[in-house]
Amino acid sequence: MAVSLRVAVCTNRRPGDVAECLAALEAQVSADTLALVTSGLPPDRVEAHSETFSGSVLVEPRPGLSRARNRALAWAGDDDGVLAFVDDDAVAADGWREALERAWEEAPAEVACIGGPIRPRFLESPPAWFSDGIAHALTLLDRGPDVRDLDPTVEAVYGANISFRAGPLRQVGGFDPRLGHAGGRSFFSEEDEAQRALHRLGHRVRYVPDAAVWHVIGPERLTRRSFLERRLAYGAALGLRHARPGAGAVAATARGKQALAMERAVRAAENAGVVAAPLIARRG
Repeated sequence: MAVSLRVAVCTNRRPGDVAECLAALEAQVSADTLALVTSGLPPDRVEAHSETFSGSVLVEPRPGLSRARNRALAWAGDDDGVLAFVDDDAVAADGWREALERAWEEAPAEVACIGGPIRPRFLESPPAWFSDGIAHALTLLDRGPDVRDLDPTVEAVYGANISFRAGPLRQVGGFDPRLGHAGGRSFFSEEDEAQRALHRLGHRVRYVPDAAVWHVIGPERLTRRSFLERRLAYGAALGLRHARPGAGAVAATARGKQALAMERAVRAAENAGVVAAPLIARRG
C-alpha cells in the first residue's frame, strides 16, 4: 500500500546554513510534503527562510529541537501517515525518498519507526586520534547491509535520518522537551526515548540500509573538546532518563594509541555526564 510521507527539517540556523540540506530534499520531495520548522528564531530570520524556501515554513517560537519536532508532528496530518526528519546539516543521498517509501510499504503494521545510514562527509580530514569507536559521537550510523529490527534499549536509529508513523508517535506523546538541543545548549536523546516508548507499547523499530543521508562535518566538530563536551551532554541525557551509558556505540579497533586514548576519554565523559545529570539538567 502506498505510504503518505511528509518530511521535516528543524533548524535554528540561517538560510544559507541549511541550503544544501533543503536543496537535496527539494529534488526528491514535493513542496506540499516538505516543511522547514524554525525554532526560537526572531521574525526577521523566519521571514528570510520564507523568502528562500519553496515548502512550508512552520514556526515554533520557543527554542528546542524537541519542540520543533513536535510542531512538525502536529503538521504531519492523519495518524496513518509517516513523518520523516532529516537534520539541517545532513544531505539526503540520491534515491533516499524512494528507498524510504519502499521500506514503509514493505513494513508490517507493527513497525512504527524506520531509520537509515548516516554517512560522514568531512570538510577536512579527521585527526589521527579519530576512530570508528567514537564515530557515533558525530551522529554517524551504519548497522550493516541488511534490513534489521532493533531493540532500542540496546541499539537505536539516529535522529539525523529517522521516520515515524504519525499515530503511534502521537500515542507516546511525541518528543520530550526536556531532551534534545535547545538554543545554545547541547542535549540529546529525544528520538532515543521516543523509540523506547514505542517499543514498550509493542511497536517495532527498523533499520534499512538503502535510505541514507550524508552528515556534513565541519572542522569545529573534530576537536577533542567538542567530542568530550558533547559526550558529557549525552551522558547527562542518559542519566536524566535513567538509562545505561554505551547504548548504540559502535565497537571497533582503535587506530593506535591516540585513538585508543580518545575512545577511553569519550566513554569517561559520557559516564561523567550520567553522574552529573541532575546538575547539568538544572543548568540547562
